[in-house]
Amino acid sequence: MFRKMRRKEKQLSMEETLAILQKGDHGVLATLGPDGQPYAVPLNYAYHDGTIYFHCATAGHKVDNITTHPKVSFCVVGDAKVVPQKFSTCFHSVIVFGTAKEVFDEEKETGFMALLTRFCKAHMTAGKKYMANDGKKTKVYGIKIEHMTGKAGD
Repeated sequence: MFRKMRRKEKQLSMEETLAILQKGDHGVLATLGPDGQPYAVPLNYAYHDGTIYFHCATAGHKVDNITTHPKVSFCVVGDAKVVPQKFSTCFHSVIVFGTAKEVFDEEKETGFMALLTRFCKAHMTAGKKYMANDGKKTKVYGIKIEHMTGKAGD
C-alpha cells in the first residue's frame, strides 16, 4: 500500500524518525479538497502517544477538506541547510500518512494538553482556563499515524 523509500541509505530508524517528529515545531499538512484540489498548510502540532494533534478554527479550508477526505499526509523538516558547493541540502525529514479526525471530550483535552505542554509550558494555568472558557470555539484534530518514514540528506 505505501511505497518503500527509494534511497534506502538515507532512511532513518524509527527512533530517529520519532525524535525528529517530537522535536519539530511545525509541519505541513496536505489534504485533498472536495473539488479534488490539493491543499497544504503549515501548522503547529504536538505528537503524543502515536497521534499528531493540531487545533484550528471551527470552519475553514482544511476543515472542509478533512471532512470530505480524511486521509492526509504530514511533513516535518528539521535541521535544513543548503550546501551550495555540493549542490545539495543537509536535512532531516519525516513524512506521515494517516487519517485525520476531529477529537472530542477526553481526547480533545489530551490533544489540547499536548499542545499546551509543547508550546505554552510557562502558561499552563492560563492555557487550561482558555480551554475551559473558549475550547468550544476551537476544533482539535488527531492524525492517527498509519505509515511514517524518516530521511536524512547530507
